[in-house]
Amino acid sequence: MQKIMFFSVLLLLGCNYKFDVEQNYIKRVALVVGNQNYVENKLANPINDAQGVKEVLESIGFKVILGLDLTHYQFNEALKVLKSEIEPHKTLVFIYFAGHGNTLQRNSSEQFLMMTDREKPVIVSIFKLYTLLESAKSRYNIIALDACRDYQRYYTTTEEDKNFRGNFRKIRFSEGNGTEIEVVRDDKNYSENLPKSTIISFATQRNQTAKDWSIYDINHSPYSYALINHLDDEEIPIEELFKRIQRELDIETDGRQVNSIESTLFRNIWLVPKRAEVAVAPAL
Repeated sequence: MQKIMFFSVLLLLGCNYKFDVEQNYIKRVALVVGNQNYVENKLANPINDAQGVKEVLESIGFKVILGLDLTHYQFNEALKVLKSEIEPHKTLVFIYFAGHGNTLQRNSSEQFLMMTDREKPVIVSIFKLYTLLESAKSRYNIIALDACRDYQRYYTTTEEDKNFRGNFRKIRFSEGNGTEIEVVRDDKNYSENLPKSTIISFATQRNQTAKDWSIYDINHSPYSYALINHLDDEEIPIEELFKRIQRELDIETDGRQVNSIESTLFRNIWLVPKRAEVAVAPAL
C-alpha cells in the first residue's frame, strides 16, 4: 500500500511539477563585426546590422566583442580577444560579419571578407576563422556571414551596385596579372575544413550577391533583418533558425538571394532552450 502511495505521488509530481534541470556549464562568447566605411563603395547598413545582432546575442546570454569598421590589424586583434575568451570544450562561439565579401574562383567554398584598411584593401579568408576555432577547441561554433559570394565582381559606381556587399575591384594577384587595384590577401596555410561541431550560414548561395538593405527595413540588410528577428526564437534548434531565414530571404528577393548552410554538428543546439518539464535538458 505504501509503495502504491509513493508511486502515486511521483505521478502527480510528474504531471504538475516543473523539475529544476541542471545543465552542463556552457560559456557563450561572440565576435560581431560590421564593416561599412570602405575607401571606395561604402555600404549603408553593416554597422546597424552588427549592433542589432550584438543586442540580441547579449539578451540571450552571450558576451559580445563588437568590432566596427575594422582594419586588418584590428580584426586580428579582435580574433585574439575572442580566442582568449574561449574555454576549451566549454564554450559556444558565435562569429558574425557584415560587410564586403567575395570569392576569387568560380563556385569556390573559400569566401573572403574585406577589411577597411585605407592604403590597400585587405581581404581575409574565412578559412582563418576555421583554423582559429579548431585550435581554440571550442565546444560548438556558429558562423553567420552577411556578405557577397560572387566571383570577382568588377567595381562600378552605379547606384544599383551600391546596394550589394561584394563590389571588389578586379583582383590583382602578386604575379602581376589582373587590373586596376591591388588587394592584399590574408590567406596563409589555413585549414579548409569546417571544424567539428560547427554550423556556418552564408547570406547567399555561391556566386550570388547580398543586398545591403531590406524592403522591410532600409536600416538593415535582408539577411541580418531576418537574423535579428529570429536569433531569440524559443525552442528551435539552430538549423531551424537558419531555415526560417532562408524562407524569408527567398520570399523577399524572389529567389535571387537565399542563404546557404554548411554544418558538421552532430547534435542539436538551442540558443533559447525549452524550459524542460522533465529531468532531461536539451543538449548544448
